[in-house]
Amino acid sequence: MAKKTEIGSGIEEQIARLRALREEARLGGGPRPIEQPHARGQLTARERLDLLLDPGTFTELDPFVTHRCAEFGLANQRYLGDSVVTGYGQIDGRLVFVFSQDFTVFGGSLSEAHAEKVCKIMDLAMKVGAPVVGLNDSGGARIQEGVTSLAGYADIFLRNVMASGVVPQISAILGPCAGGAVYSPAMTDFIAMVKETSYMFGRGEIGHPRGGQLRGPRRGHGAQQRQRRGALRRQQRARVPAPRTPTAQLCTLEQR
Repeated sequence: MAKKTEIGSGIEEQIARLRALREEARLGGGPRPIEQPHARGQLTARERLDLLLDPGTFTELDPFVTHRCAEFGLANQRYLGDSVVTGYGQIDGRLVFVFSQDFTVFGGSLSEAHAEKVCKIMDLAMKVGAPVVGLNDSGGARIQEGVTSLAGYADIFLRNVMASGVVPQISAILGPCAGGAVYSPAMTDFIAMVKETSYMFGRGEIGHPRGGQLRGPRRGHGAQQRQRRGALRRQQRARVPAPRTPTAQLCTLEQR
């Protein structure tokens, strides 16, 4: 009897630890970074998925994955799930695979682990013939990981090509996205954006309002988009459908 009680208590401890880890994963970059998008009237990565999918249908995959980089002080900065939430759910009762980039974790930047999570749901989508919906809010490759991060984008691009004409690929640009976070959506079938919030930068696309050196896409720094090389101009040239909605909430709902 004592042995059974000991085993039972051990299982209960493991279940309690699992629940604690899930709660930690739901916090993303922490309570304070979550308050910032809320103050601007924006949603977090998980809130966007709740809005997109039928209630109670989302199943998250790899929620406890963390990056593997130990350089540049990242060894002590690990967040469960890293900078993307991935999984599958239903929209109007139909199966879809989804990923939602979390700007509260390293600006949603792509690490090797981040790329592996996205590639996994793309592979599963092609295997079962279900659409892929990507909610993009990322500054691009995580520079601390160097070419490892860039290789992760290469894996995603390969799957964009492999999935083309096989399953629908739908992208929503819900913040300032740069580099690979633009190139991958550009290869999908449909792109939705938010007025005055969404930006797509392939390279140094932002100019200072007073002229001078180009800067990367950062929120709240008074930078202005250069229209001649901006996202809208690129979409017009590529003929990629890209309607613009007034709010991120409406943009997310349009993906349904």
